This record gives sequence, C-alpha cells and structure tokens, in this order.
Amino acid sequence: MRLPLVFPLLALLAGTSLAAAEPVRIAVAANLLPVMERIAAQYQQQGGNPVQVIGGSSGAFFEQIRRGAPFDLFYSADAERPEQLAAAGTGAAVRTYACGRLALWTPRTAPRLDALPAGKIALAQPATAPYGKAAQQALQRSGQWPSLQARLVYGQDIGQAFQFVDSGHAPGGFVALSQLTAAGIPPTQYSLVDASLYEPLVQKRVLLARGERQANAEAFLAFFDAQRDTLQSAGYALPGEADCATE
Repeated sequence: MRLPLVFPLLALLAGTSLAAAEPVRIAVAANLLPVMERIAAQYQQQGGNPVQVIGGSSGAFFEQIRRGAPFDLFYSADAERPEQLAAAGTGAAVRTYACGRLALWTPRTAPRLDALPAGKIALAQPATAPYGKAAQQALQRSGQWPSLQARLVYGQDIGQAFQFVDSGHAPGGFVALSQLTAAGIPPTQYSLVDASLYEPLVQKRVLLARGERQANAEAFLAFFDAQRDTLQSAGYALPGEADCATE
C-alpha cells in the first residue's frame, strides 16, 4: 500500500532538481554587459549555478520588470530605477555596485568635445539609457546641443551607440569607458568627458527573485560584489571611492 507514495516523492525530487538547474536570469545594462559576461563565466567555472545574462537599456528593462518579466536580478545603469522597483515592493537589497564614466570616442580624429568630427554623432537614447542622458547633459552644458541635434543618431542602448561608431556609421559617439576597455580600444581614440558636465552615473542593482530562486540569486550577488578588481580594471569607480557616491 506504500508504493503510490513513491511517485509523489519522485515528482518532488525531479521538481527540486529542475529548479536547481534553472539559470539565474540577470537583466544587465548594456555598459556592463562585457564585464558581466566575464564574471558570469568565472562564476560558473567555479561551480556556481547556471547564469543567463541579457543585455539592454535600463529603461526598457525597468518597464519589462514592472510588467512581470521573470528576471532574478537587475543591474541598472542608474540608481533611480532599482530604487523605484524596491519602493514598489518588486525588489529588495538595492545597492550601488559601481559608478560609470562617459567617454567620447572618435577613431579617426582627435577626441575633443569642442571639435567633434563631421557627420553623425552617436549616443544612446536619453529617455531610456542613463549614458545617453549623460551625453545629452554634456552637450547641453557645453553649449553644443542646439547646433548638433540634427547630426545626432540614437542607439536603443549604449551597446548600439558603440556599434554605430565601431561600424563607421558614425565617425564619433558617446559611449561607456567600460566598453572601450573591454574592446581594447587605444586611449588615443577616446577621451573621458568632463564629469562636471553630467550627473554622476551611480549604478545600482536590485534583487528581484523570491522563494526558491532567491538563494541562487543571492549567491551570485555575493560573488559579483567580490569582483572589485575586475570592475576597476574595466574602468568603473567603486563604492567608497571619492568619485563614486553610494547615496
């Protein structure tokens, strides 16, 4: 009479095994994507659970998460969106993980904000991408916004803005220093935009997973937070440094 109990037990074990095998789903702002892919690979090589990394614009991810997209973690390029998700009860454990740096990349001419090359100038969409918003602020505060608007080409995120310049579609563009570092672009081709020209790019992450998925997501968070050297070498400032406020 005990035989039927075997089947529920097997089903429970199978379900537990399946849950453990499911990847940690991470929404990652495009500026962080190359670095996150490296960290995720190291995590899995060292025995961590599978990780699925999806890159895109912070604004687009924010809207997807609000509509119920099944992400476990969200690494944004700003502070506001993770904080809003936590305030709405959608996420928790908000923390600054890095501060970004905006760069002007002009592969064929001297990288000068006051002498941009002729032709299109690329930047990410300011409405959804924090680095695009920072680029817009820099152009506005430097007085160049009115004369340049007709020449601007917008990427859906900072990754596409990078592609516009990399492909030659735009002779110059505003991208993240981390992207240039990851791609091995020589420093002679770019310059850092004066940080006083844009609001600080304080980047925060938020834990979205609940229930059985939360432990796996928290394990990855702990591993990521220990990768300070990797983030620094990629061009980010870190919490606790003078140019990276945590509030």
